[in-house]
Amino acid sequence: MNMDAITHTILALGCIAGAYYGGRALQVREARRMWGDIATPEVKREIELMNALIKHMSQEDHDYVTSLSPEDYQQPLQLELFREYNEYGYSPSE
Repeated sequence: MNMDAITHTILALGCIAGAYYGGRALQVREARRMWGDIATPEVKREIELMNALIKHMSQEDHDYVTSLSPEDYQQPLQLELFREYNEYGYSPSE
């Protein structure tokens, strides 16, 4: 009995996806189980500090965005990234 190409492809992709996602699930479960054993208190404190900093910075960004008025959105901000140069390669202010 022969199998057509589409059925073979579907079965092969299903097997590959099942193996990949099954392996990832086992890997995540094992990593979570071992985290309590290998993480030192210093590492846990550093992670808590990073999370607190990220939360604080996100709150600052949110406060800034909510403090803007609709007029602030009329003109985009132009950053002065490049100085103007004349034909001799010098800035006009020099």
